[in-house]
Amino acid sequence: MRRALAGGLIPVLLLQSVAAQQLPDLGDPAQASLTPAQEKRIAEEVMREVRFREPSYLDDPEVEEYISSIGRRLVAGGVPQNQDYQFFVLRDATINAFAMPGGVIGIHTGLIVTSQAESELAGVMAHEIGHVEQHHMARMLSRQGNTTAMLLASILIAVLAGRSSPNAAGAVLAGGQAAAIQSQLNYSRDYEREADRVGLQILSAGGFDPQGMPNFFERMFQHTRIVENNAPAYLRTHPLTQDRIADIAGRVRQMGARPQTDSVDYVLVRAKIEALQFGPQNAIARFSARPAKTVAEQAARGYGLARAWLAEHKFAEARKELTQLQALKLDTSMIAMLAADLARAEGRPDEAAQACHAAIARYPARQSLVYCEAESWLAADKPQEALKAVDGPSRYNRQDYRLYMLQAKANTAMGRDTQAHRALAEAYLLQGDLGGAIDQLELAQRGGGGDFIEQASIDARLRELRAYMSAEMKNRER
Repeated sequence: MRRALAGGLIPVLLLQSVAAQQLPDLGDPAQASLTPAQEKRIAEEVMREVRFREPSYLDDPEVEEYISSIGRRLVAGGVPQNQDYQFFVLRDATINAFAMPGGVIGIHTGLIVTSQAESELAGVMAHEIGHVEQHHMARMLSRQGNTTAMLLASILIAVLAGRSSPNAAGAVLAGGQAAAIQSQLNYSRDYEREADRVGLQILSAGGFDPQGMPNFFERMFQHTRIVENNAPAYLRTHPLTQDRIADIAGRVRQMGARPQTDSVDYVLVRAKIEALQFGPQNAIARFSARPAKTVAEQAARGYGLARAWLAEHKFAEARKELTQLQALKLDTSMIAMLAADLARAEGRPDEAAQACHAAIARYPARQSLVYCEAESWLAADKPQEALKAVDGPSRYNRQDYRLYMLQAKANTAMGRDTQAHRALAEAYLLQGDLGGAIDQLELAQRGGGGDFIEQASIDARLRELRAYMSAEMKNRER
């Protein structure tokens, strides 16, 4: 099953995590849902599989920062429970989004491009948060009675596979119990209404226009009626009816719509994804044909063209668009990142590093700028500056594998092999490769570099990981 799913889906997601890691029996009829510990463990495994093994994962820190900022705003405003949420984007043209136990929410690039307002995108995300808050996936699984853990893993794999490829999901579910499990791919209408109700409250509390949710759903519903038997993937997993849309609209009328201007980052992220999704030549044709009367339209057109020209290595054309964007004086770090990417592509990495460094002072929360500065210094063959850029942030964010990878590259370039192995150990650990992390620490230990304090720290970390591996092996033998 793992081999069959390995090429291009979100494969193997929970086959290993549920079966191999010995999660408690999920089929206990007395259990209303997964425990918080189970959901957290599933979420950790899901994110590792997506980030490090899923080919369609969009490894773009800038886009992920934006999506996560919308998610944090929604959660902070309207989620009462103490649930950690993680958001990511898949490079997939289908119109889809999904939620998994533990607060993991995935968004397809096709959905972002299809949205016509920031509140529409936020409305879909709020709806998915509603599913998580009501534990819908866990409640569906708990109804399986005495189903084995392996079969529950198959259900979860099928749920994820079916987001973008129903045929692949059907292959996973082949067998005598396929029909019974297939029903788990779709939320019930009751669950959808419940997610609508909770999601609307979250959307409104987050400061977005609640009208965004019914607007998006109505457009999806009309698209289905026009293009018969070609419903967007989102509607195949989230059954939608006119009554449900009317119910959402009625709730919005009671709450009151609050029209608002889209943020600059929404406009630019949408343009960036569109340029990526359609390819540079098609994107150039699409953006060139668009009107650009308002500032938002000028920003989207110019940014999309700049990204497309940059992908085509037409640097003069890209710089022309960048100059016009800079003249708009938009309040966003994305223009500085574009300038840095262009400077680096033109062979001026020092200029790129300085552009990102300057932007960090204005946008200190944007970790993507830290990566940009460090990568640019490495391209300029100045690893000391790269290490200086990442050493501060890494001390305060122990869960950022990108910072550890940049630390490793910088230390390697400086001939500091012990420190490079130690940084790689932490990066591998975050990727779920405990054995690889131990191997790297052993290499760091044998290298003998660093002072006494650093060597003592390596020894202590190695003992800690070896003890953890021993405990994991004992758990699996039970």
